[in-house]
Parts: sequence; structure tokens; C-alpha cells
Amino acid sequence: MKALKPVLFSVVMVFLVVLVVQNLEVFLDKKTLELNLMVWQYKTGHIPLAVYFLGFFLVGLLVSYFHSLGERFRTKRTIESHSETVRKLQHELNAYKSQSVASQTHNSEDSPSA
Repeated sequence: MKALKPVLFSVVMVFLVVLVVQNLEVFLDKKTLELNLMVWQYKTGHIPLAVYFLGFFLVGLLVSYFHSLGERFRTKRTIESHSETVRKLQHELNAYKSQSVASQTHNSEDSPSA
């Protein structure tokens, strides 16, 4: 899988470069963005469509990042809880092992050797 990721990333990047180069005229076409709220109006200057694409892409990245932030914190808390449980169980297992070794040593000393 580690070798597949760079190859897949390279294929996607080549595809995007080809897409942009073949449609350069569309990406460089300048458009205005208008917002009419009946009480307030706003109109941007002429901005290339590539800037709009990039802006909306970044807004989408931010929205998805903040949307998944809560889940990441919950997952981190769960992992910490599970790690603590594993630590306690490991400690308990080590105690049982040492108790078992001690009882075996005690039993071998009590039994006569032939």
C-alpha cells in the first residue's frame, strides 16, 4: 500500500495538470460574484474562475476539517482509555505470572527429588 500511494497521487496530479492546461481559457475567464439580499447588495470585481475554484475548495477543506474535529477528540479519548486498560491488565498479568513462578518454586522445594 505504501508503494501504491505515491503512484496514485502522481496519477491524480498529472490528471489535474492536464485538465487545467486543456481548459486554461475557462480557468482564466474572469467573472463577478453577486450577492443580493434585498436590503444589501454586494458585487465583486472581475476575478478569474480559478480563484473561485481554489477558494471554494479551501472552504470545503475547512468545513470537513472542523466537522471531523469532534470525532477525532472522541477517538483520542477512547484510545487513551483503552491504553490505560491495557496497562492495568498487563500489570495484573505480570503479577499473576510472578505469583505463579513463586508458587512453582515453592512447590519444587517442598517435593523430594529422586
